[in-house]
Amino acid sequence: MAGEDERERGKSVAIIGGGIAGLSAGCYARMNGYPATIFEMHSLPGGVCTAWQRKGYTIDSCIHWLVGSGPGSGYHRLWSEVGALRELTVVDLDEFMRVECEGGGALSFYRDVERFEKHLLELAPEDAKPIRELTRTIRKFARMDIPVDKAAELATWRDKLSMLAGMLPYGADFAKWRKVTVASFAKRFKSPIVRRALESMASEAQDFPMLGVIMPLAWQCAKTAGYPLGGSLPFARNIERRFLDLGGRIRYSARVKEILVEPDPSGGHRAVGVRLADGSEHRAEVVISAADGRATIFDLLGGRFVNEEIRKPYEGGMKPFPPLLYVSLGIADPLDSVPQVSSGISFPLDPKVEIDGKARDRLSMNVYNFDRTLAPVGKTVVIVMISADYDRWKALSSDPARYRAEKDLVGQRVVDALEQRLPGIRGKVEMIDVATPTTWERYTGNWRGSYEGWLLTGASFGSGMKKTLPGLKSFRMVGQWVSPGGGLPPAVSTGRDAIQILCKEDGKRFVASAP
Repeated sequence: MAGEDERERGKSVAIIGGGIAGLSAGCYARMNGYPATIFEMHSLPGGVCTAWQRKGYTIDSCIHWLVGSGPGSGYHRLWSEVGALRELTVVDLDEFMRVECEGGGALSFYRDVERFEKHLLELAPEDAKPIRELTRTIRKFARMDIPVDKAAELATWRDKLSMLAGMLPYGADFAKWRKVTVASFAKRFKSPIVRRALESMASEAQDFPMLGVIMPLAWQCAKTAGYPLGGSLPFARNIERRFLDLGGRIRYSARVKEILVEPDPSGGHRAVGVRLADGSEHRAEVVISAADGRATIFDLLGGRFVNEEIRKPYEGGMKPFPPLLYVSLGIADPLDSVPQVSSGISFPLDPKVEIDGKARDRLSMNVYNFDRTLAPVGKTVVIVMISADYDRWKALSSDPARYRAEKDLVGQRVVDALEQRLPGIRGKVEMIDVATPTTWERYTGNWRGSYEGWLLTGASFGSGMKKTLPGLKSFRMVGQWVSPGGGLPPAVSTGRDAIQILCKEDGKRFVASAP
């Protein structure tokens, strides 16, 4: 057909990685006439945004809330363009997070900011000043929409002025709260409940900025950070379907071992395709890597195209998110009495429970009693995420018997811990699944098993990283490793940006539309 012939006239694009960034880049490539093939090491789409089955239970590995889930935001438009939310029902739970305190009492982070403020003032009337300062900022940021229409690299001075004008009302608050850590903000509270709740949120990352708490609460308030029922895999499958419907191609179980590079006649080098683990070569005029950043730069390209700016983050200049022990349980109980909370319930342990060689005084559980599609009728999935020591688990993985024994021990200790919060649950456990840092590494390729790229700090909030490499043309990186803080929004936006920039280079008008 003439329309199909017209679409195939663009440069061929090879995309490494079938996670959300790679799938999104593929969708926009096809919308703009570029033949595109995705090479994915796993047998499923989504990368970290996936799920797996155990004994009739679905274990979801990613989505707790999705920025752009509700109409009216820029990210919702992007998700619509790649078809991510087709046929999915989004729910906006009343509670975003709950932190239960020793001796009773709990701090609930309600989606409704009015209810949240009232709750805080009831808990801590002596802390009215910081409470009102916090809720005022949440209300303000709930009105903000992050501009996503144009890649930053393509912004003209008029674009920048327009963006500045749009962001001007938020600039002072943005600058202020990115410098305030959760740990330091906690110290401003006299109330032991509020202070302890905030301190528990910062226990794993003392330099985590309050802005990283305020923005999700603002998105919740604006009803644009809901949960799509069914979770991560249907979401990823939707984008895969959009890509395939547009005429894209996906090669699963196709691990890329090398990015092919040749000298460019005008100087430097040019990416010209990929070589797979099976030895086959696949030529392309453009290569986009949506894979792990370190593997891309230092393994697939052999570290040939780096400078100090590129190298520094991987040599200690930035910290990746700590890897996880991801412990999932299938419970023969609907757990209807447990509050429905999208980002989990943090609860204290007394006595402490030793898990993975560390005495734990607190755990956080995600109880999926709000998504009945993930478990058989009358049953529920519960997931506990625990920061883990990558090096320890990497060493254990070399001894399969000891590795399995340690995983089993972790599972049993988590059940012991949950028994304190949910008495009687031990006898209702039908399934235990433990994914370790090496599990994440094996299935996603993420460096040191990190699930979300670079850890967010005040300095890195809102900043981007180099998406091209010095001396290498026809190549670009997209996804979590070029956007500190990670998550799904930069996955779709960096994929879109890559094709928008390619169109600009080729003198083509960039187009994007929803199916």
